[in-house]
Amino acid sequence: MNTMSLPRSVVYLWIGLISALALMVLTGAGGEAPIGRYQMEIVSRNNFADIFVMDTTTGVVKYVGKDEGKPFEQIQGK
Repeated sequence: MNTMSLPRSVVYLWIGLISALALMVLTGAGGEAPIGRYQMEIVSRNNFADIFVMDTTTGVVKYVGKDEGKPFEQIQGK
């Protein structure tokens, strides 16, 4: 009886590809914004960078000084 076998390199290649795919699926590698977390936004105006910390659930700025508590869309164009 003659059996057919694959070379080890092909088997290792498939194991690696399946492992990489499983890792991406399990870790949620995607471009979606996190929900219920904080996100940093940086806006450059007149050679000066403003850094805003936003709550992604409500969309309001959590820490930026006088603009705290306003929606990001209101203060982005200042």
